[in-house]
Amino acid sequence: MHRKRKVFCLALVAALALSAVMASAASAQFTSTSTHTILSGAQKVGTNDAFSAGSGFGAVTCENVTYSGTAASVQASDRTITISRTGCKDTFGRAVHVVGGSVIWTGNGTLHIENPTSVKVTSGGSIICTVTSGAQEGVNGVTYKNLGGTSGLEVTFHSTNIKRTIEGGFFNCGTSTTNATAGTYDGVAIITGKDTSGSAVAINKD
Repeated sequence: MHRKRKVFCLALVAALALSAVMASAASAQFTSTSTHTILSGAQKVGTNDAFSAGSGFGAVTCENVTYSGTAASVQASDRTITISRTGCKDTFGRAVHVVGGSVIWTGNGTLHIENPTSVKVTSGGSIICTVTSGAQEGVNGVTYKNLGGTSGLEVTFHSTNIKRTIEGGFFNCGTSTTNATAGTYDGVAIITGKDTSGSAVAINKD
């Protein structure tokens, strides 16, 4: 009898723990105090965004990164964000032009690349290496920190599983690999919200 009670209690504890985890996952939401919120932001002061296609490909850093988006509800499980990057260069000092950058931030700590993003390395005015991140889901390493009130949301990226296609060859790109699966991306963004009249509103990740 005691053994049956013990087994029952253990099963009950496990069930409650599972329910708590499921409830936590279900409640992972982005919230705003306004029905229609205009989102904007930039990389955190003192940081530079950096990304690589993986082993052999020198890291690209960008000095100016901005974020924009629109939230059409006070609560949602994800947010679609457009990213613009300028002032980018690789480890050899070559100019890098980044095209595209629409992503979906999800409440579970991953992001989806919605539109392909191309990184074009130039030398002497010509494009010599192109790295493309195609549409994909489940990019890892995204964490959120609520800054409180209308101060916004701090989003930190430390992604290590981005799939990228590399064109240009070993001497131009630093790697002969054409399909990389361990691309990285590191950066910190500060995002704030305003309503349609331009007044600051609180945004959070619950």
